[in-house]
Amino acid sequence: MSVTSSTDNAGSERSFMSTQKTRRDFLKAAGGTLAAVALSGCAAASAKKSAAPPPAKIGRWLIDAHAHVYANPKIRNTPAGSPFLSAEQQIEIMDRLGIDKAVIMQLNDAEGPAEHQSIGEVLAICDRFPGRFIPFCNFDPRLPKHPDKLETKDYVFRLTQYKDLGCKGFGELTASIPWDHYCMLHLLEACEIVGFPVTFHTMSPDFVSQGFENYGVLDGIGLPRLEKVLQKFPNLKFFGHSMAFWSEISADVTPDKKNIYPDGPVTPGGVVPRLMRQYPNLYGDLSGRSGCNALARDPDHAYKFIDEFQDRLLFALDYCSTKDKRDLPQWLLTAVKDGHITPQIYEKIAWKNINHALSLNLT
Repeated sequence: MSVTSSTDNAGSERSFMSTQKTRRDFLKAAGGTLAAVALSGCAAASAKKSAAPPPAKIGRWLIDAHAHVYANPKIRNTPAGSPFLSAEQQIEIMDRLGIDKAVIMQLNDAEGPAEHQSIGEVLAICDRFPGRFIPFCNFDPRLPKHPDKLETKDYVFRLTQYKDLGCKGFGELTASIPWDHYCMLHLLEACEIVGFPVTFHTMSPDFVSQGFENYGVLDGIGLPRLEKVLQKFPNLKFFGHSMAFWSEISADVTPDKKNIYPDGPVTPGGVVPRLMRQYPNLYGDLSGRSGCNALARDPDHAYKFIDEFQDRLLFALDYCSTKDKRDLPQWLLTAVKDGHITPQIYEKIAWKNINHALSLNLT
């Protein structure tokens, strides 16, 4: 999750619901055709439908693997900001971009910079918009039980209930504790047992944000603690996300570059490519500015990276505001149009990889 200031936006439910069917019919009819003009960023997403860019979809499906959606959001982080997206606002963005489905991530860790959210609210949103949302679950790993008494079965008990309710994974994990914290190890073991992939946000222990961005699993340069849990839980899928994760695509990471959006060419030998080569349970969540920046900062490196890891990269946006700028759809479509990415690889990123990882059984 990447937080920016935001303003409320979105038409009434009646206006977008009345046009939703014709939009989706058009998208299905245009299934194999590349959008004539790629998405020109989302800074103008505050929402006049007449000014909306064309759909960002080619192929059968388009799934956003990282979204934050509320039924009736109320709480702001800053005086100038506004609450996170309502379901109506998220649907408006999805319809504009041709996105069929989005994974709802809860932010229930103590450090999560948003309203906490019950699973009942998430499931009610899914019921209200059938077929449009995929629920994940999330709770703080630091359960209210004495450390000497805490066991993995305590987490399995909780996660099994969420799975029975239809949840497909765990996230977004933002707790500011290390990967090797005893609570974290219990949680990860339980997720592996239950079969839940984990979407995580990571940051450096010494990172000091000027705003509400001090959240994420703690790890240092080189992601040494992440590597330990990748080894320890080989059957657990990890969906990597955040500035401190994607900055490690380059080998020249320094403390001042670790938790930002670095620019300039990628230095070969980065930790993220190495970990993805060594551990097939590590995936790349391309959401927020961080995922797209990791590609756009060095396109020649990006095309090779995408080709090598085409089976484990996930289309995702992480909208927290209708004014968020998300360039990933445009970047990918342009890469396809210019012949740098094949349509087959695009489809893997757009939906086939998340379909397989979550066992959605879409065809």
